[in-house]
Formats: sequence, C-alpha cells, structure tokens
Amino acid sequence: MTVTVERGPGNNINIPYVSVTICAPGSTTNCQTIDHILLDTGSTGLRVVASLLSANVVLPQQADGSGNAIAECVAFVDGYVWGSVRQADVTLGGLTASAIPIQLIGDPALSAVPTGCSSRGAQAENTPTTLFANGVLGVSTWLQDCGDYCAQLPTPDGHYYICPSATTCTPTTVATADQIPNPVAKLVAENNGVIIEFPAVAAAGASSATGTMTLGIDTQSNNALGTLVAFDLDPYNGAAGANYGGQSLEAYFDTGSNGIFFPDGTIAVCSSTSNAAGFFCPTSTLNLNAIVQGYGSVASSTVDFSVANADQLVSAGARAFSNLAAPADATFQVFDWGMPFFYGRRVAFAIEQTRAGTRTGPFIAF
Repeated sequence: MTVTVERGPGNNINIPYVSVTICAPGSTTNCQTIDHILLDTGSTGLRVVASLLSANVVLPQQADGSGNAIAECVAFVDGYVWGSVRQADVTLGGLTASAIPIQLIGDPALSAVPTGCSSRGAQAENTPTTLFANGVLGVSTWLQDCGDYCAQLPTPDGHYYICPSATTCTPTTVATADQIPNPVAKLVAENNGVIIEFPAVAAAGASSATGTMTLGIDTQSNNALGTLVAFDLDPYNGAAGANYGGQSLEAYFDTGSNGIFFPDGTIAVCSSTSNAAGFFCPTSTLNLNAIVQGYGSVASSTVDFSVANADQLVSAGARAFSNLAAPADATFQVFDWGMPFFYGRRVAFAIEQTRAGTRTGPFIAF
C-alpha cells in the first residue's frame, strides 16, 4: 500500500496517509475508497468520518443483546473522537477483512457526546479539519483497540457505550471478540503485522514523502525481516524501553505522532507566537541519541536523531520532516518515536499472539 506524507485536511505536518476501501458487508458494489486516512501505528482499528460516506454505503449498526446501539470514544494525545460502531468489509492492499467493526466518527445518529467521553481530550476531533485526516487506520501490535480492560467489570467510563437513543449513552463492557479490531489481523492472509518503509528526508524537509506499508511479516519475499533487529514489546502496554540522557523511559513507535516527543528541559522551546509553538527551537541543530531496549531481553540499539529549529522548518512550507521534535511531559516518562523516526528506515510491527518468522508478537523490528 502506498503511504504519502503530504498536506491533507487541516494545516498538518508529518502525517502519513493511505487510502482504504469500505463496503457494506457482503457487497461488491456498495463500496467507497476513502483517501487521506491517517496511518497510525499507535492505535488500533479503522475509524472514518461519517460525513464522508456515500449514501449507498450503508453500514449496519453494531448492537448489544437488547438491540441498543454500541458507540465508542477514543482519546488521542490532543483530543478525542466519538461515534457509532458499525460493520463493514474493509479492503487493504487487495486483501479484505469481512464484516468487522469500525467506528463512524461524528455519526449524526448518535449526536450527544457523553461527559465521560468529552472529558478525555482537549477537543473534539470529529471532522476532517480537526482530525487532520478523513479517518484513522490503526495498525498497532494489538488485536483489539481496548482488550480485557473494556471486556471486564467494573465498566470503564469513557470507552464503549450503549445508546438506547441518539441522546442517551451509558458506559458498557464489550467482549474482545466484538471490539473494534486491528483490520490487518482480520485479513484473509498476510495478517500477522505490517512493514512500513520510507526514504530519507533532507534536513530542510520536503514538500511530501512517499513510502509503503507491506502487509504480512516473513510470509513473502517482499516482507522478510532479513537483517532487521527485533525488540519485544511489553504485552500490557505495547512499549519497549528507552534510555535518554540517563533517564529510563517507555518507548513507543507511532506514525500518528508528527514529531519525536521526549523529556528534556535543557532544549529551548518555540514561543507561543511562532509557527511551531510547543516544539523544540534550538539555536542550531542538535545531534542526539537514545538507546532502545527490548522488553525483558538484552536486545538494544543506539538510535541517532537530530532536533532542528521547528519554527524555521515549518516556516519554509515543507510537510515532511525528519528532525522535528517537542518536549514530552516528564511525569509520564515516555519517549515517543513519532513520524521522523520512520524516514530512511524499514520498520516492522508484529501483532500480539501471531507468529512472524521464528518470533511471536508483539514486537517491533528495524
């Protein structure tokens, strides 16, 4: 599948997009291909802005045993999305996942956003402009988007809901088999993970960048791990380890993050009035490194990266940057390898409980 970093909905930078085909379950004619879907290795499941669907693509509502509509709230770092859970046939790269649950973001059939949802993020991102995309394709290493946390009592607030009416929704548990799945895991083949590959980007950035997402790992000649080094991930939170400046951090690899986010109070931050408010703005480019460590193993690798003046970068009008970074809240002890990490690399994401070569997911390899 082609993956393109370019200007999409909203004033975005460093956001990778793919096109996804959605059909009414069992139909080969009531279908629609939607472009500018954010490719996100940091989340799980397909989510599409409801207003973009054609009238002929009617997706059945997922319901509980009493016939109540099921909806979901998903929180991202900068906001949340709300919408119904529907059934659809989803095609990726010519392979189809049949009748799987997906989310319709901003579905007008469920207009009232519960307080437990709206309190989870800074803003609603239920439109292409606020989401910076027409939807999200989450291809993390998880099988479902919430797992046992949403399947067991006590009922968690702010995730899945049952909605007896368009304006009344209450939290509910949902069995893992009925949750929104990783679409890759539901494909008829090549369903143990993905490999994402991008060319390098010049230090000044580029107006666009084009890469690929290959379905499957170690199943065909074009998706062999080869010399890639594998790092096991924590089965509970999906993290590897990182050591930066003597700090032990949880490391995530997330194409949905438009920069590298890590705690460092010594690097200057762009002013609130700049074009890159909140990002790092060193006076000259910094050449840094962090050690990535596999969960529960001795596997480790030193990863070099650069941090440039973000205000100077984005003011030039480019869209793809390999050296864009911002401070992470030190409270959470997280190192987020966002989209800049992927330029010039081939990165594999193996889904939990699946075999990829001689290993069992979840793991990342690069």
